[in-house]
Amino acid sequence: MRSTIYCAIAIVLLSMNTSESWADAPIIAPINTSPEGQTYGRWAAEWWQWALGVPAATNPLLDTSGEFCQERQVGSVWFLAGSFGTDPVVRECDVPYGTALFFPLINSLYGAFLNDPPETRTEEAVREFSKCLDPVSALSLVIDGFAVPRLYSFFTGEGISISPIFNVQFPPENIFGVEETIVPELVLSPSAEQGYYIFLKPLSVGEHTIQFAAEGCFPGFSQNITYQLTVTGDL
Repeated sequence: MRSTIYCAIAIVLLSMNTSESWADAPIIAPINTSPEGQTYGRWAAEWWQWALGVPAATNPLLDTSGEFCQERQVGSVWFLAGSFGTDPVVRECDVPYGTALFFPLINSLYGAFLNDPPETRTEEAVREFSKCLDPVSALSLVIDGFAVPRLYSFFTGEGISISPIFNVQFPPENIFGVEETIVPELVLSPSAEQGYYIFLKPLSVGEHTIQFAAEGCFPGFSQNITYQLTVTGDL
């Protein structure tokens, strides 16, 4: 197995209504800010640690219904996941009121193995290897019928929003099915990523739909995922 583990994530939603007014727009944290005390890049690193750290049996990336959307969610920021396939996926999920959502439209990862050659385990090397193989040719995001503009600005590969170098710990029953004989200690270190992400401020109590689409980054890659959310709790 190669020492590169790439994972492209995208989430797609339907029912676009471009006639919605700006007053109805969801509140998205600007890319150059630190929502909930962290930069977009730091949240992106934590997203990868979450997504690859959940065992395969309950991993949200493999979930086709939303059954495991609450898996290992901590605090006032929850993560949403995409999938590894190109078939449309629809997930239903209950989210507590006051919870922000962080998710990638599309992203990529390079994780070095502990026994890789030293020259491939430098920050410069892993950042270079984490870049998409193909250009991202399409991005779209629709939240409750509002089409979010300027999605290409929400990039973690440069500037103040660049993600830090980080480690990923696989669980024994991980989504790639790898064992320590292939990945020493089941650790990817150092790891780097880049992608297009959204930090969505808490939604109102009630029903919401989030739809993402993305194409590119890897040859022939595209995703189509719908999240049908129910925000629960008291106002």
